[in-house]
Amino acid sequence: MKKKSTSRLLQRMGLPLAAAGLFILFSPEQSYAHSEGKNELLQKGMEGSQIEELQEKLAERGYFVEEDITGLFEEETQNAIKQFQKENDLLVDGLVGPQTLGAITVLRIDDEGSLVKALQETLSELDYFDGDVNGQYNKETKEAVLAAQKEFEIGIDGIAGPETFSAIYNAIYKSELEAVAPTQTSQPNESEVNESNEQTESEPSEQDEQEGQTLSVEATAYTAECEGCSGITATGINLLENRDKKVIAVDPTVIPLGSTVYVEGYGEAIAGDTGGAIKGNKIDLHMPTKDEAIQFGRQQVQITILD
Repeated sequence: MKKKSTSRLLQRMGLPLAAAGLFILFSPEQSYAHSEGKNELLQKGMEGSQIEELQEKLAERGYFVEEDITGLFEEETQNAIKQFQKENDLLVDGLVGPQTLGAITVLRIDDEGSLVKALQETLSELDYFDGDVNGQYNKETKEAVLAAQKEFEIGIDGIAGPETFSAIYNAIYKSELEAVAPTQTSQPNESEVNESNEQTESEPSEQDEQEGQTLSVEATAYTAECEGCSGITATGINLLENRDKKVIAVDPTVIPLGSTVYVEGYGEAIAGDTGGAIKGNKIDLHMPTKDEAIQFGRQQVQITILD
């Protein structure tokens, strides 16, 4: 690892955010429109020395070709980031905030800067760290990382790399979700499902008029209206500029990305987003506001893939 390059990158990533870029979540699906950081988020379209150093880090890990290091954050860089995130169980969005950058950089004793501070804040949120959040990877920070690694049953070395970042961020997301859990959080029981099916069979609805493959899915909701959210979906839809746009986050292996779907109680929407925890028959509905997302909660709904 090029220590000098890492140091410069840490210093330039001035990310004044709490808990390493935690954003308000309304479901465990963590859809793409939720960003990792508040300011200075590295993303497609940017250029400069920060991007060049990011590309160098990716090249060191075998995700980027050295000859293609240009300092331009183009599609090739974005794809490399997504591949790194996917293979290391991080939020796959092609954006580079504290979670992804920390994992790529690998933090250890004597490192310092905003990424270390973000790590300390996250460890503190999980009750592993009770020292000063000062951005210095000191003995206390290492001991906190060791404690977390031991509990998560991953490599115990006191170094915060991809595996450690994946474990602690997934844990903090889960913790935050439990803290803002919507009113309806339980899975419907068998009798409720049967009752719902009986009503569907006996009472024709608007969905009955739709054509295409129909699935029963677990639906939650999210919004781009939160501090630090980029608002950009996996297919490039800017939800901050289109607050009323009906978009759902899907598992592309179940519902094709870009397809048009009809969602019971929501209407016709675009499968235009994805999320790190959306697997199988789960969807995440975009809502214009935080209140609407919370009010929706968690529901079992029928969806029809129209095209």
